[in-house]
Amino acid sequence: MQPWVTISSFILLLTDAVVSHTQVTGVVGHSAMLPCTYSTANGVTAMCWGRGPCPMSHCSDEVVWTDGSHVTVQKHPRYKLKGNILGGNVSLTIENVAQTDRGLYCCRVEHKGWFNDMKLTLSLEIKPDGNGTVTQSSDGLWHSNQTHVSLAQNPWMTTSKGLYIGICITAVVLLAVLVVVITKKYLCIRNKLEQLNMVSLNDPRTGALQSAAEVGVRAEDNIYIIEDNLYVTD
Repeated sequence: MQPWVTISSFILLLTDAVVSHTQVTGVVGHSAMLPCTYSTANGVTAMCWGRGPCPMSHCSDEVVWTDGSHVTVQKHPRYKLKGNILGGNVSLTIENVAQTDRGLYCCRVEHKGWFNDMKLTLSLEIKPDGNGTVTQSSDGLWHSNQTHVSLAQNPWMTTSKGLYIGICITAVVLLAVLVVVITKKYLCIRNKLEQLNMVSLNDPRTGALQSAAEVGVRAEDNIYIIEDNLYVTD
């Protein structure tokens, strides 16, 4: 696996870790709705619902699949998409909920390209009793006396925040890798230069050249001595 793939996967995991989950509260014996919508400006697309947090791809423990227009996989008749699927409303309705339905659910909308899927993880809590229905008011918020959706934090804003954090972490990791690579290359070059210097000093040819130079110097000294003697008379 390429290092950048490993780093990207690691950053995505960190990003998912900092994203808060939307809280949904259901009541035993009634229906619970987990909201999830996407823009269809670029057309409808496939999506899935699964139990547990959103994995790197697809959905784990799938409960519903849709090709963008029709439900193609349905784990149990209790899991339904009652919204306008063609309009991007893929909210999951769980009928006759029980305590075993509590936990995390992943809404994953597939988009072309790497890491472009829209992912929303919701946490479903189940109360032992109660009554009521879920409605959506004109202000776009979900109000319920049976299923309560806590939107104290906008999931899309939280996702953007997590994305920014992931980008910052990526930059730091890449900078650290760059520093390590440059340091290793510098040490490698320095070691090679030291080895070349040692080889030059230990090379017999180098010693022969030094000896030849010394002999040449001594020969020149002798010539000077002979020339001085030529001018000596009795």
